[in-house]
This record gives sequence, C-alpha cells and structure tokens, in this order.
Amino acid sequence: MTALSPAPAPWDEAPKQRALGTVANMLFNAGLTGRPARAADELLAPYAEQGAEDVAVTNFRRGTDEGCRVAGRAVTVVDTPPGEVAVGGYYFGGAVHATGTGIPDTLLVRPRVSATLALRVGRRIDRPDVTVAEVLGAVEGVHAALVVACPRVGEPTASTVLECIADNAHAGHVVVSDTWITPSGADPTGTLLDVEVGGATALHRPHPSASLHLVAALRRAIALFGPVSVGEVLVLPSTGPALELGPGATAVLRSQVFGTVTVERAKGEYEDGFEPLTHAHGR
Repeated sequence: MTALSPAPAPWDEAPKQRALGTVANMLFNAGLTGRPARAADELLAPYAEQGAEDVAVTNFRRGTDEGCRVAGRAVTVVDTPPGEVAVGGYYFGGAVHATGTGIPDTLLVRPRVSATLALRVGRRIDRPDVTVAEVLGAVEGVHAALVVACPRVGEPTASTVLECIADNAHAGHVVVSDTWITPSGADPTGTLLDVEVGGATALHRPHPSASLHLVAALRRAIALFGPVSVGEVLVLPSTGPALELGPGATAVLRSQVFGTVTVERAKGEYEDGFEPLTHAHGR
C-alpha cells in the first residue's frame, strides 16, 4: 500500500510576526531614546498596508495597556506617484498641550514644526463610514495649533506610506491655542498662520483638501484605534515648509484671530493638562 503524503503544514506566520515585531520595537525604542530608527520599508513591504497597520496597533495597545487615553487625531498627507495618501494617527493625552508648553528633549525625535487648525469635537464620532458633513457637524470649536511632528523612522521629509502608517502618521505633539472660534466662523482653507523658529519663518495654511483628507484618515483610524470621543482634537493637515525645532528653540505661531501659540524644546519635566480654553469672542 502506498503511504499517504503528509498533510501540508499550516501557514507559517513566524517570519511575518518577527518582521512586524522588529519594526514595532524599533519605533517604541526610538520614542524612548529620542534616536530615530533605521528605515523599515524593507521589513514592511512584504506585508503591505495591513502589516504596517498591525505595527501601529501593537504600539497603540502598549500605550493603552499602560493607561494612556486618546486625546486627539493626526493626519499626515504623503505624496505618492498615484496621488496623495492621507494617513491617520492618534495623540495620547500627554501629547496634546496648551500654549506655552515646554516639551522635554527626551520626548522628541527629529522634531519639525508646522501650523494648522485643530477641531475640538463636541459629539462622539464612531462610524467607520463617517462623512465630511458628520465630522464637521460634530465640531464645537476651532483652535490654531502648532504641530510638532516626530518621524521616528525613515527620512524626515520623505517617509514611505508604509513607514508613515506604522509610525502613527509621525504624530508627535500638538499645541493648541487657548482661544477658539465657533465652526461657522472658520474658513479652514483661507486661514494663514505665521510660524517663527529662531529667526526662520514660514507661512502655513490648512491643506486645500483638508476636510477630505481628514475624513479619509479618520475612517481607517476609527477602525484601528476606536471612536473619537468628546473633547478630542482633530488636527487638519496643512501646507507650508516645516521648520526644525532645535535644542532650546521656541516656535511661535501668530494669528490675529487666535493670538499667539508657543512651544519650547526644553529639558526637564512638564505638567500635563490644559489651561481653561477661551473663546476668541469672549464666549
């Protein structure tokens, strides 16, 4: 009697888990040490966007397991040959600050500063097929914001889509104005924001397709990181050159509507939490 052939071995997930686990640890260690990780695209490429999302979720769960809560959402727009791709990320509570904050060196990796608008949410957003109208309808206040991006992997200004997804959309820190306006009083695409760091200046404005990119990124981010809660800030993508935030430097955003927003690259500790927020028109 002819012996039966052995049954095929089940799919071996070990190489995939090793590669994605390596990238997750690289990013986690970069955040702890302040030193960027080597390029990760080669490790991520065989597993495409699903693999990069697995990395992002792994490090997200590390944070939530330690008691961290989500306080905001980030959107990074990556230019690719087929067109722009919006990548969504999150900010834990310790990464959303009021103006005047000094962020310690130990929490920053290759920090670069830009300016945009942040939308404060007044109603829970939990549907993964949410529309632009639903997102904008959930906004109760609009703030000016300094965004301190911290790309932990890849090239600071030319990361791949996979690296950006795995690295939580390069979300580092966001510093919001203590004054705000109602959504009906904001024209996102027409808002100009001046930023200065150590004598270098740049002009920023929300991306022309900011709302569309925000919703595209939120749909996937809700599936990965959970619903958007009341009080979270949604940080719009912007256009304009990001400025390096060197050791000891202070970034200053100036706006006739929102006033002044500052953040310092500092040493030592800082206190978490917001100061009371003030409406731009005294409400």
